[in-house]
Amino acid sequence: MSNSALSCKRVISPNRNSPRNHKIDTITPHCVVGQMGVDALGSEFSRESKGASCNYGIGYDGHIITVVDEEDRSWCTSSGENDNRAITIECASDAFYPYAINANVWKSLIKLCADICRRDGIKKLVWSTDKYTRMNHLNGCNITVHRDYENKSCPGDYIYNRLGQIAKEVNQKLSGAPAGSFKAYQGQVNTDDGLNCRTEPVSGSVLKTFPDGTVLTITKEDGNWGYCGEGWVCLDYINKIASAKDPAAKEESIMTGKEFKKMYDEINPTYNTIDEVPSYWRDDIKELVDKGIISGVGGGKLGLTKSDCKAAVLAKRIKEKL
Repeated sequence: MSNSALSCKRVISPNRNSPRNHKIDTITPHCVVGQMGVDALGSEFSRESKGASCNYGIGYDGHIITVVDEEDRSWCTSSGENDNRAITIECASDAFYPYAINANVWKSLIKLCADICRRDGIKKLVWSTDKYTRMNHLNGCNITVHRDYENKSCPGDYIYNRLGQIAKEVNQKLSGAPAGSFKAYQGQVNTDDGLNCRTEPVSGSVLKTFPDGTVLTITKEDGNWGYCGEGWVCLDYINKIASAKDPAAKEESIMTGKEFKKMYDEINPTYNTIDEVPSYWRDDIKELVDKGIISGVGGGKLGLTKSDCKAAVLAKRIKEKL
């Protein structure tokens, strides 16, 4: 049984059983919960006191390290039964929810999974969103996750919610079939701080920042990054709208500025008089107006939104408590 030639380093952990007692037929991706490189991964899992290991680790730069040889069982998923049949892969990720992996890690994970499948006779990766199906390997399901065996979030919602896409990309590599012609689509920027457009995915130089609500045409994808004609943007902050060749669907999908303002005003109305302010805030707002702390917007109008009132009253009551 061989290891993957994609691995650039081999640091074997003492935390293993040799040999494994089951044929390899499963892949279990994990998130490291930290943007670690292969050296840090090797050091972390080579400590006997760690009490854990994995077959492979993928660093933040996409490099791969062998931590437990494929012929041996790693200690990774809180389940001896699973780890005896699975190749376990720890992926460098953000240390905060949803524990996202970057494009480098994504690419390497796809390549590594395809390589494992080819060498170990796994003809197709099959994912199921049903826990019982996964744990019992029903309907050909051969991707499992750590959260099935212990009360953990691993592999994080970022990977978990994309395991169907990961299986799809791996299977495209296994079949040797081209990914097919990419169908361009519109996407709308969905982040208050704006979305950086870079020269290349992940670490490219920032060319510009698209404001929230900007509609972009995505013409190609690379992992969770999309090319918009001017550069690359992270698709985590893009809401897909419609095919770029379907203007009718586009028009139906994009919320106009007027529509957004109408919706916003319904949930966050503006109060122009004290009497319009909800009764549970009215006395506090009146006191702030009488003291000149709130002066309004002119013309005798308060111009306070519901959220403005809430913030003002909260600040006033906190000050009174201190």
